[in-house]
Amino acid sequence: MRHITLTLVGVWFLTTGSGLAQERQRLSLHSAQGLRSAEVTATGRAVAQYTTRVGSRLGASIVAWGTNEAGEPLEVGMGVKKGQVLFSIDQSTFKARVEAAQAALTSAKAALDNLVAPTRKERLDALQAAVAELDARVKDREREEARYHQLVQVDRVQPAQRLEEVQLELEQARNQLKAAQARLDEALAGPTRTEIAIADARVKEAQAMLESAQLDLRDTVVVAPFDGVITRRMKGLGDYVAGAPFIEVLELTTLEHLEADLRLPEAYLPQVVGGKTRLTLHSPLMKANQELVVTRVIPDIDPERGTFAVRVAIPAEQRSGLVPGAFVTATLSLDGRDAAVVVPQRAVISNSGKNYVMVADGGTMHLRAVEVGDRLTEGIILKSGLRPGEQVIVGPPEQLKDGAPLADYLLEKNE
Repeated sequence: MRHITLTLVGVWFLTTGSGLAQERQRLSLHSAQGLRSAEVTATGRAVAQYTTRVGSRLGASIVAWGTNEAGEPLEVGMGVKKGQVLFSIDQSTFKARVEAAQAALTSAKAALDNLVAPTRKERLDALQAAVAELDARVKDREREEARYHQLVQVDRVQPAQRLEEVQLELEQARNQLKAAQARLDEALAGPTRTEIAIADARVKEAQAMLESAQLDLRDTVVVAPFDGVITRRMKGLGDYVAGAPFIEVLELTTLEHLEADLRLPEAYLPQVVGGKTRLTLHSPLMKANQELVVTRVIPDIDPERGTFAVRVAIPAEQRSGLVPGAFVTATLSLDGRDAAVVVPQRAVISNSGKNYVMVADGGTMHLRAVEVGDRLTEGIILKSGLRPGEQVIVGPPEQLKDGAPLADYLLEKNE
């Protein structure tokens, strides 16, 4: 009987002790899970900062390709230097325009020079002689007009028609004298300021036409706008090209100025800063990974993929064997201090419209204010106040006291 009693007492003691232990260990620790990793991988492509489609602004047929140092016609894949000839078009029409413009300029200059040149003595003498001759003719016609007036009107021995003929000859002589006198006065006075201005404007107009024609002739030879590689050729010898509508002839891409065009999830947009955020660029075409800085951030979210773009300039001395279009990846180390985290819903303590969590820090409980976001099935998102990896305490409110030491079993778990 005594044996049975002791057994029952033992069972009761074990049961009671287990209950006390369970009661004592009702507090538990939970790590805050970050929604965004502090280290993120971005993928993208290497792109050329400068890619252009080269053509001609003039209309003519292609007559020749440029050549490389070995004298070989340029082909796809060949490199060219800035200012190197890419191709030439037929020049015949443009040479003729230059010659016509040159002739027009020569004529305009001659007209201006003749206008402003002093009147020669021989011309003045000729003009004065013409005036004197016409003046004598007028006076002779005036005397004859008076005589016929007497014969017709007074003596009535001549028909009236004869008087009319003499009067017409007098009027013509007077007009000729007036015109000759004007020419003489003009020669003596010289050209007016308006006449000189008009002649000078014609010279300038002809000069501008010549310069335009010379520019067209120069542009019949098309040169590379920058150092690069010919990546496409769309036309061949004899093909007609024009500037309106623009006809593409070659595609030229730079290899010296490359960028990595990378995509990241939109959640990381606030953490990536142009000129500050550092990354490690990887590519099988590069001999070694490159430590670079984000050049610029494109603040535009792709609505289908939920990503945004960042551009990273790759210095020429660091691009190694990288070429445009190559696949690249980058590892960015982001500051996760302000990243949202997820904790159990039971970890959040609400009081007077504010929210808190009890954080285990240095063996002590610390009450900390947090900003609550969306609620999940069993967790809740904290938008601020808690960093990923920090531990929150979950348990009965009466056991959560700000500044209280952590229980031994929590300390062991925390270790």
